[in-house]
Amino acid sequence: MRIVVFLAALGLFGAGVALGFQDKAGAATATYGAAVLCLIFVFLPEFKRFKGLGIEAELLDRKLEEADKLLSQLRDLATPIAEMLLSSVARSGRWDSAMPRAQKRELLQRIEGELRRCGVTEEQLEQAKVDWHYYNLHDLSSPIIKDVIDKLQEHFRERDNAINTVPTPITPDKRGEYDRLVAHRNEVSQERERLRALYALKDKTGIADVIRSAIKNSTVLTPSEKTELFDRHREALLDVEYYAMHKEFRRLTVWLTEDEA
Repeated sequence: MRIVVFLAALGLFGAGVALGFQDKAGAATATYGAAVLCLIFVFLPEFKRFKGLGIEAELLDRKLEEADKLLSQLRDLATPIAEMLLSSVARSGRWDSAMPRAQKRELLQRIEGELRRCGVTEEQLEQAKVDWHYYNLHDLSSPIIKDVIDKLQEHFRERDNAINTVPTPITPDKRGEYDRLVAHRNEVSQERERLRALYALKDKTGIADVIRSAIKNSTVLTPSEKTELFDRHREALLDVEYYAMHKEFRRLTVWLTEDEA
């Protein structure tokens, strides 16, 4: 029976992960909870009486040291559970439906509170919040990246139009001009693709400096366009930088208000 329940727990964990990727944070949370209960049931024969993790049970004749060890193992088990729960919250609202930022933040804080009551340490919580921090940095930096890409796209269209002015078929006397114009347009494409690659950057802790460098070192953007982009996104870049350093929002009210706009 214990083996069956243990296998059921693993199945529930798998279902929870699947529900998280389907943007069903509430259902995923409930599924993880059911999985935890199954695992506790598996360990019940080890107990006579103890109180911890919100559960009371009876200890058998095992030593108190062994009970403490088992409790420690259950707390350690809470860490990957926390990671799955918080990852599910971080991913919510990205596919089928949108969960407001304020609601996601409130849900995160409720989950954190319950996990602390279960004995999960702050260090374990931070380890579990990797996806939460990743997606917050992604959402903070994406509008800046998009704005720079849009500006580059304007140059791409201009250079593409210049290519289209060359009569076809390309005659030998026009070949040099045509190749120069194509290289000119490809220069924009390369910068644009480098910016797009930042969306999928795995480590976003230094993304503010990466964006600044991309604007500053651009060979496509004009000096006035660079100044305009830096002025327009000065505060937003500071927000990204602050979050990467402190794992918290620099302007929480602005962050939540922008979600409502």
